[in-house]
Amino acid sequence: MDGKEKLELNNDSSKKKGFFEKLKKGFFQLLIYFGISMVSIIIWELILRLQMGGGLNKENLFFLFFVPSEALVITALNGFVPKKISRFLFPFTLLLISVYYGIQVVYFRIFGSLFSVSMLGMGKDAVENFGWALREPIIHSLGFLFLLLCPFAIVLTLCLIKKIKCDPYPILLHVLTFILAILLWIAGAEGLRIGGTGRQSAYDAFHSNMSDTDSTASKVGAMTTSIVEAGSYYLGIGKNKKETELTKVSLMDFELSSNYDNYEEGLKENGSFIKEPQIYEEFDFETLSKNTEDEELAKIYDYFAGRIPSCTNSYTGIMEDYNVIFICAEGFWKYGINEKVTPTLYKMSNEGIVLNNYYNSFRNTTVNGEFAFSTGLWPDVSRMADSGVDIGSMPQSSTRFMPIGLGRIFEKEGVNSYAFHNYYGDYYRRRFSWKNLGYENIYFMDEGMTFSTRWPASDYELMQQSVDRYIDEERFFAYYMTFSGHGPYNSKNCIYRKNIDEVKARLGADADDYSSEALGYLAGSLELEYGMEYLCDRLDEKGLLDNTLIVLTGDHYPYYLSEKGRNELAGFEVSETELYHSTCIMYTQGLKEDIECDTYCCNVDIVPTVLNLLGVKYDSRLIMGTDIFSDSFHKAVLYNKSFITDKAFFDSQTGRVEWKIDTKLYNEKELKAYVDGVNEIIESEYSASVNIINRNVYLKLWKDADLLSEEEYVREEEREKTVKEAMSHMNDKENEAIGEKILGTVPEDTLSAWGLFKQDETEKDR
Repeated sequence: MDGKEKLELNNDSSKKKGFFEKLKKGFFQLLIYFGISMVSIIIWELILRLQMGGGLNKENLFFLFFVPSEALVITALNGFVPKKISRFLFPFTLLLISVYYGIQVVYFRIFGSLFSVSMLGMGKDAVENFGWALREPIIHSLGFLFLLLCPFAIVLTLCLIKKIKCDPYPILLHVLTFILAILLWIAGAEGLRIGGTGRQSAYDAFHSNMSDTDSTASKVGAMTTSIVEAGSYYLGIGKNKKETELTKVSLMDFELSSNYDNYEEGLKENGSFIKEPQIYEEFDFETLSKNTEDEELAKIYDYFAGRIPSCTNSYTGIMEDYNVIFICAEGFWKYGINEKVTPTLYKMSNEGIVLNNYYNSFRNTTVNGEFAFSTGLWPDVSRMADSGVDIGSMPQSSTRFMPIGLGRIFEKEGVNSYAFHNYYGDYYRRRFSWKNLGYENIYFMDEGMTFSTRWPASDYELMQQSVDRYIDEERFFAYYMTFSGHGPYNSKNCIYRKNIDEVKARLGADADDYSSEALGYLAGSLELEYGMEYLCDRLDEKGLLDNTLIVLTGDHYPYYLSEKGRNELAGFEVSETELYHSTCIMYTQGLKEDIECDTYCCNVDIVPTVLNLLGVKYDSRLIMGTDIFSDSFHKAVLYNKSFITDKAFFDSQTGRVEWKIDTKLYNEKELKAYVDGVNEIIESEYSASVNIINRNVYLKLWKDADLLSEEEYVREEEREKTVKEAMSHMNDKENEAIGEKILGTVPEDTLSAWGLFKQDETEKDR
């Protein structure tokens, strides 16, 4: 071997040695990035859980399965550039993630839930309409925000004093790190099987597209949830999987569920009634399923065919030909009714039909509760929900065929319907969805009504400007979405300033028992009280209280109220479950005696109950709620799909069951079958509701059953297309306005007409 060959061999050997030295050095640098990232994520998740409450248990520690993968991604994103840049880039990466967790903390402080990826499009609306109220939640969250920034602050300091060198490492290690991150993510996802794969398990929350953000985050962590949601929404990962399988299970099959409470005591004068199923004979679902070429639609028809319909009962038609006033009240809650402050609401909640076990299923987002209350269907609260300002099943229903809306029911009977809201019609796209539910005459702020304040506007003024529009008609249906109960409940709220002194005066010495916040909530309730007092007085003057049914419930519980404020109003320590326990007023003076009902029920049960009371024919298989007076199976379902029945309370977050029966009479298999059966029913009802909207099932069903002519079908398709285009144009126009607002080129009155930047108006109110 000559000298040249020896030199080349030595060079090759040196290169290999140098390469492996770089890998070795880079590996140790990689470990530093990885270790810091992993510890930071764990700290962030624990801080967020501390804010959310509920403590730590084996059910919510599955987020640890995904921390290594997430830490590796952060690691792989750093170490590309020279150390002078990495010294700032690495802390900046941690800062961005801590900001994400900070947003979650503040959002949870305000709304009582976490911010989902599907809500990103609503970000601008949140800032525009709630921006003025952010200061206090941020102040109250400062402790948590400081803790969230600690990893960033510590790492930045260590980088600046060069205790952490932030050296770059070879590109090969970056590639291997990404590959390992993917493998560990897959391993984490499969590792969830350790905790079981049943309903409400961590495995189900991670894999099911029907899981909501809060339920998923409570099991597998906030960051993991956002990654899964982003993958589903933006990349379509999992979207090829159809919605939850529609199960035909019925608890009528279970011995444990027999002996239902029923209310067949006969209120009709003749003391008898004919028990008939509440169905449309035109819907032969078995035949429809066989005849359709759409496999997914066939599954839905099969599901409808397998549902046991509710039947007529002794309460059917006892309010035939009544007028109906349907009110979805902002933040209305059982413990916000005070005999001294709100005597009219107190009277209405204790007379007529009294529902002792009514639960409001929703914790926030008005249109979710409004949709369930108005349609008898469950809204889509899953990661599959569409994003943007049109988020939620209520706005999306604008471009669907909705023949079962209460407005449509009254329209068929030749009765005029009205709808009123003391805010803007563009917000949540109500001008479209309300029309589509059959509310023919609709009025909003600056569209037929004007208000002295804008955020929130007065419920009393709402009633003053609306009642005369329908009260002289032979028969009427009126729908209201109120606003005065909106938080925050402090001096920044114009309704607070208007009513706080009167609240204190009405309470007298009892006012000392409440904090300013609790009194502020009662101030909002007082404005609704003024409105309801005015409404009842006007109906009484016309002699209409005997043949008018007033239905009033909340869109969600008052999430702006702190735990302290809620406990003060209730007079005891309110549990997570009791938060949902509320009131649905069903008031009329036309009954010979009040009806007290202990059936467990919730928002979706109100429409079928009202239809039954009115004696209106409907198909109970198409509505996910149940007439509370039927001898069907009844349940109250909470936001996270926990449930309460006359037999048990099931906590979906922990899997805990509190039995109300003597469990010694049943074996473990029977008890488990009951819980699993209820969970299956709830999941199927949610899935069916989502399918109905996503796949426009009612339109296809009505056409397949020959209830729509070809001409009517085409006309409906054209209407839906027109509404889609209008909503899209509205979105584009508003987005353009946002940009021009930033540049200062759009007049305020133009923005006001579009329902944008209301905080400016609120400032004027102050």
